Order: sequence, then C-alpha cells, then structure tokens
Amino acid sequence: MSSLLPIITEILPMILPSTTEVTRADQLKPMLDNQGRSIRDSAISFAYPPTLGPQFTTTASKVDAIINVVSGTGTLVVKEGFGGELRHHELQPGDFAFVPAWTEHQARNDSDQDLVWVITQSGPRPVGAILTDWGGQEIKTIE
Repeated sequence: MSSLLPIITEILPMILPSTTEVTRADQLKPMLDNQGRSIRDSAISFAYPPTLGPQFTTTASKVDAIINVVSGTGTLVVKEGFGGELRHHELQPGDFAFVPAWTEHQARNDSDQDLVWVITQSGPRPVGAILTDWGGQEIKTIE
C-alpha cells in the first residue's frame, strides 16, 4: 500500500484540481509593525525576468508555484481541471498568484513594457512541461 502513495499524490491533483488564487498588492496588509526589521527570509527557488510577448507557451508544473509580479503588467491565464474554462487574471506590480500543481497556465504580456516576475516553486527544482496548446502534446520537459 505504501508503494501507491507516490502515485496517488501525483494523480490526485489532476483529478481534483485546486483553484488558482490571486492576491492584489493593495490587499496585502502587514501582520504587525516590525519597525523595519525582517521577521523571516524567503527562499526563491527560481527567478525568471522575461519579456513575454504575444507569443506565449502553455505550461503545466508538477509542483505548486507562487508568482510575484515585480514590474510591468500582464495576464495569467489558467485552465483548472480537464474540462475547465480559461480564467484570466490581470496582474500588476506587487500582485501574487498561487498556481496549484498540474494546473495548465500561461503568462501573457501584450504591452510594450517588460513583465518581470519571480516564480517560487515547491520542491527542490522546477519540474513541469511546455505544451503545444491547452491540453496539448508536450513539447519539452522542464527538469
């Protein structure tokens, strides 16, 4: 039975997907006044400052991801589950988005400004795939 646990933890998110959550910068509130001191440090597993044009790729990751927009504006497009509709989330500097594992998603930048974002993924390294389209064939594995 214990040999099935790794398989179940990989299949379950595909069958019962979680939802993508977006937190706007103006919704963030400090938990307490720490007078300029840092309470905890964050660990960034992956930082990617791309210029994303209208040509974009669909990706699906084996791990959860948190996206933080540093500068520029863009759209996070997600498809949750096999039959899910595409949901568009407009993102601007300071916004955070949580993308659950196995959620197909795209980051779009239709502006003439760079979209700079930081992606923090669970797990020891980024693991996922670049797809041809929503639910499409795998072009490249990200490991």
